[in-house]
Amino acid sequence: MNRAMFLSELRMGLSGMPQNEIDETLADYEAHFSDGAAAGRSEAAIASALGDPARLAKELRAEAGFKRWETERSAGSMVGAVIALLGLATLDLIFLIPFVCVAGAVLLSMLITSIALLFSGGAVWLFALFPGWIMFGTGGVLGSGAALALAGFGLIAGGIGLGALTWLLLDIFVRGLVQYARLHFRLIDSAQTNSAQTGRD
Repeated sequence: MNRAMFLSELRMGLSGMPQNEIDETLADYEAHFSDGAAAGRSEAAIASALGDPARLAKELRAEAGFKRWETERSAGSMVGAVIALLGLATLDLIFLIPFVCVAGAVLLSMLITSIALLFSGGAVWLFALFPGWIMFGTGGVLGSGAALALAGFGLIAGGIGLGALTWLLLDIFVRGLVQYARLHFRLIDSAQTNSAQTGRD
């Protein structure tokens, strides 16, 4: 594979990213080829040392997604980071699937419980504000309006607290996946370091 073929495949793999990021990445790899050529290496040898451009593109896209999430920390960027991680699609991730499924199920159940608590608390508040809706009366089984209001407040507070805890755990979970990816995959920093060393050899 020569320089043109390598850069063409890399550009194709980076499609969908902001154009300025694509241009900067291609310029970096152009420089690696130029440095390698100046050191007397052939384009085929440089391309071989840099690795598969399709794989490099996946890693670079993943790193871009990770950095976007670290900067924005929004629900959308979090989903993007997870999708970027899954986009690497390597065998190293297979053993993570059971763990991800279990963690996802736990977080989803916590989210559903949080929503249920919020709705329950809201319903209890309505009963407190409109005691005529309660067949047992304000002094019956469900208690007084003040007690209902207090119970509703407790349910709503519990729902908000559980929702906040769910978000915190989800943030920690995604951060752990990102750190795992950076430890086990050759992402942008290590790719540039290795290729730069190749160009100087």
